[in-house]
Amino acid sequence: MILNKYEKALFYEIFNNKEYSIVDKIICDCKIVFDIWSHIWFFSLYWFKNNPELKIHCFEACKENYQKSKFILKDYEEKIILNNLFADYEDKEKKMHINTEKNMQSSFYNNQFLCKSDKKETVKTVNLMKYIKEQNLDYKNSIDLTKIDIEWYEFELLLNVEGNFFNCVKTLIYEYHILFPDFEIKYETLLTKLKCYYKKIKIIKSKYNDKVGIIVCEN
Repeated sequence: MILNKYEKALFYEIFNNKEYSIVDKIICDCKIVFDIWSHIWFFSLYWFKNNPELKIHCFEACKENYQKSKFILKDYEEKIILNNLFADYEDKEKKMHINTEKNMQSSFYNNQFLCKSDKKETVKTVNLMKYIKEQNLDYKNSIDLTKIDIEWYEFELLLNVEGNFFNCVKTLIYEYHILFPDFEIKYETLLTKLKCYYKKIKIIKSKYNDKVGIIVCEN
């Protein structure tokens, strides 16, 4: 498969710069992982390098990314559950803005910084706790690691999902974006909520923009 320059850049960030190395030690002891917005699943390939015994539940709503990932991960069919769905707090159909140049930055938000696009795609969402129950994973620490990189929608999801979701997830890692004033409030509100469920919370700011970064929550 031929990757475009942005996909190559993402590949470099993950495998060379190791942007998610913060969970390298954690992943070695994991059995069940949720990858929420898995793009073209470079993350899964990276994690399989550290732990080939993983079972990964992937959620990618964008049709193009989903089709690419099916090809990229064809050798891992028994270890990956591929979902052409967006993991959300409700079952619904929503309009996604498709970034045709940087497909991995497609978003429910339409903004010049991230995804200024008139192209829209209808995607299906799935209630995350409903999915977890259907997979018989609705018990404490049943999911060893959940990674969320959903292009500004992280506050919408995590502030509205059932609280029991956090009881099920032993380690939560998510990218945050606080580029608007109202997102500052959501950022602080979410941290307050997460402190009720996790003993350790680490904030890793981007070296390029201190309004963007990664948060790791551990029991």
